[in-house]
Amino acid sequence: MVDIKQCEDFFPSEDHAFCVFMLNNQAMADLHGHEFDELVIVRSGSGFHIVNDHAEMIRRGDFFFVTANDVHYYESTSELSLINILIHRQRDFKYIKNIDGMIESISNHTHPFSDSYQPLADVPLNAIVSLAENISQRRDDAFDALYFSSTESSFLQILTILSQSITAPKPSQVEPKGKVYLLDQVRQNYAQEINWKSVCEEGGFAIRTLYRFFHEMTGQTPEKFQQVYRLLKAQELLRTTDIPVSRIATSCGFSNPPRLTEAYRRHFQRTPSQERQLSLSVQPDT
Repeated sequence: MVDIKQCEDFFPSEDHAFCVFMLNNQAMADLHGHEFDELVIVRSGSGFHIVNDHAEMIRRGDFFFVTANDVHYYESTSELSLINILIHRQRDFKYIKNIDGMIESISNHTHPFSDSYQPLADVPLNAIVSLAENISQRRDDAFDALYFSSTESSFLQILTILSQSITAPKPSQVEPKGKVYLLDQVRQNYAQEINWKSVCEEGGFAIRTLYRFFHEMTGQTPEKFQQVYRLLKAQELLRTTDIPVSRIATSCGFSNPPRLTEAYRRHFQRTPSQERQLSLSVQPDT
C-alpha cells in the first residue's frame, strides 16, 4: 500500500496554490505519492532518488519535478538537504499566470534527467536558496495581498532561474573540478571501471583527499557508492523491463550474473530473480 500525502496536511490554507519546505538531512523515505506536484532542488548532500522505479543519483545543484501521478522514495542519503516546492495544480495563483509551460519544460528535462541536463551552478543555486528561504519564512496568518504578491514573485523568479539553466548552452570554459566532479564521475560512468587514480590526477586531488571528499559527501567510499548505484540501476531494469538477468549484470557493470546475484542478495535481501517475480510491471524470466 503506497502512502499518499494529502494536500490538507501541507498547504497552509485553501488559497495557497503552492508552498515551500526547507528540509535538512532528508532521510531515506518509504515509497510514497502525493495529491500535489513537487519541485525539488538539492541544496547539499547526496543520495539516490527512485521515481516510478527509475533510479537517479542526486547531489548539490540537482533539481527535478515529481507529479501527482508518480510514486517515489530516497535511498542511501547522506546529509541530503532539499527545497521542496509543492504545487496544487487545481488552484489558481493570485498574481502569476501562464507558468505551465515553464513547469512542463522543467519536468520534461528532469523526469528522468535528459541528455542535456546540467545541475545548477553555485550562483543560481544560491539565488534559489535565498528566494525559497524568503517564501518559507513568511508566516503571515492573514495571508493578505502583500503575502501572495511577495511569495508568488519569488516563486516566479525560481522558475525563471531553472528555465534559464535548461536553455543555457554548456559553458565553454572548464570550471575548476571540485567535490561534485567526483560524484559526477559515478553518475556518468557507474557501469564502467573508474580509474580513480587518473580521476585524481585530472582533478588535482590526492588519493587520500578523494576518499575524504567522498566520505564527506556520501558517507561511503567511491567503490561502495558506485556499487550501490549499479545495484539500483539493476533493480530499475529488473522492475521495468524483461531484459535477461545476464544482460542486466553486464550492462550495470558486473562481470557476470553470479556477481550481481551475490551483491544484490546482500544489499536487498533477495535475488534478482526474486526481484523480478515481485514486480508487477514485467513477467518473470522463462
